[in-house]
Amino acid sequence: MPNAHPDLSQRMTTPLLPWALALAGGALMASDIEPVLRVSGFLAAAGGGASLFLTMKRHRETMARLLAAIPLPEKGEELFRALPRAWSALEAENHRLATEVEAEDQVRRQILANLRTGIVLLGLDRQIRLFNPKARSILGASSHLGEGESLVSAFREPESLRNLQDAYGGAFREWTLKRNPRTIRLRAVPFPAPAGEGTWVLVTLDDITHFEALETTRQKFISNASHELKTPVTGIRVAVENLQDGALVLPEGDTSLKIILRSLDRMVMLLDDISELSRIETGALRLDAKPLAAGPFMAEFLESVQPLGRVRNVRIVSEVDPGARDHAFRADPMRLGQLLENLVSNAVKFGPPDSEVRVAARLEG
Repeated sequence: MPNAHPDLSQRMTTPLLPWALALAGGALMASDIEPVLRVSGFLAAAGGGASLFLTMKRHRETMARLLAAIPLPEKGEELFRALPRAWSALEAENHRLATEVEAEDQVRRQILANLRTGIVLLGLDRQIRLFNPKARSILGASSHLGEGESLVSAFREPESLRNLQDAYGGAFREWTLKRNPRTIRLRAVPFPAPAGEGTWVLVTLDDITHFEALETTRQKFISNASHELKTPVTGIRVAVENLQDGALVLPEGDTSLKIILRSLDRMVMLLDDISELSRIETGALRLDAKPLAAGPFMAEFLESVQPLGRVRNVRIVSEVDPGARDHAFRADPMRLGQLLENLVSNAVKFGPPDSEVRVAARLEG
């Protein structure tokens, strides 16, 4: 089909009549004034008309270039009538895309805000580009976290600065940082900058204070369990030796078999504790609390620890105030006995031989 409007720019003709009238009016005005200004008037009128003519010519050339840039074979008036609709559709699509980008940005921010791991993003210029609330909480108030701030404002320790420098060189780094009262594990992960040149660094932070405390508790528990296993083993040894000597009843009135059974019960309890180490680490150690009377509890406890003193000829005695003897309280008798036995064992072990260890119970408050 032939193009009805092969060159739409040619239809935008210059309205010559208004410009001709303007030039004629300028000439008449120039002829009525002094000869000195007559030439100036003609020049001004001619210059104005020429300027307007050149402006319209530039408009036609611009329109021709615009039409040439539109990749359509038909560039008639119908195209320009469709342009407003196309522009409106383009604006609607742009608004939709902007809304989607904003929604995705909100999702990303919500994810960052709810992470249990701290996140700090360092840009090519060694400045903080992004961080989440958990990072501020872990690093503490002494770190001036803020977008655009230098990394030194957040990571001022020499070890941290060395590791971050290595990360900017392309190396993955992991280290532990002490900031009272916290222990922090940091990881620096380098990745290419969005522009394609240089390196950005993602720093993750985890508060491992609780896990470090659990590890310390675990190590102490194993050490204490090993130490406390010696107590029932010693009791069994003494009782067996007495049985070998034919002494079924000890001078203190206890029997060798009773000591053996009580010591075995304690060993079973310690072995159960070792098997429940994972429960101790999570704070789920079971306590069997029950009503106890101070007097009877102390008497039974004193009887159970006598074998400890015989090893070094240390006399273990108890003192219970009259007001506390019948006082009732709630506690786990096995755990409380374990705690007191550990204290008595240390007193016997580190005290001088042929001495005395006193265990006292009294009411306070």
